Parts: sequence; structure tokens; C-alpha cells
Amino acid sequence: GVEVREEFPRMGDIKKAADEGRLLEAFGSGTAAVVSPIERIHYDGADINIDASMDENTITKRAWDELNSIYYGETQGPDGWGVEV
Repeated sequence: GVEVREEFPRMGDIKKAADEGRLLEAFGSGTAAVVSPIERIHYDGADINIDASMDENTITKRAWDELNSIYYGETQGPDGWGVEV
């Protein structure tokens, strides 16, 4: 499993993590987008580049695979996540 914590990082924190080599990957998620890797964030006049390769060992790829598996009915999702039509 993966330890998860929900927080609202400030852009300064994200930039600092990138500068220190701690920002390994980033993605957005939603009902239509499923999982979309973030390759670049423009902040304070400069680009923060992020590895968006979705290699097999990334959390982004694992989240993509799991959500798509639920979406296509290959895996049972949490209660209330899907409604058969």
C-alpha cells in the first residue's frame, strides 16, 4: 500500500520540493480525466518540470490502472462508486 495524506500545499512548498529533488511526480484526478500526469507548472516566472513518464513503478500509473479497472468493471470499487446503467 501507499501512505496517503491529504493536504493543501502552497506553491512555495512545491517549488522548494522540486528544487530539493523531492517532487517525484504529480497528477490531477477527476471523473472525466481519470488520472492526468502533470509535466510542468509555471510559477513565479519559471517552469517547474516534473517527470510525467507514468512508468510502471510510479504512483501515477498505479492510480491510473486502478481507477480504469474500476471504470471498466474489472475490479469492484468502493461502495457507491459505480452505478450500472
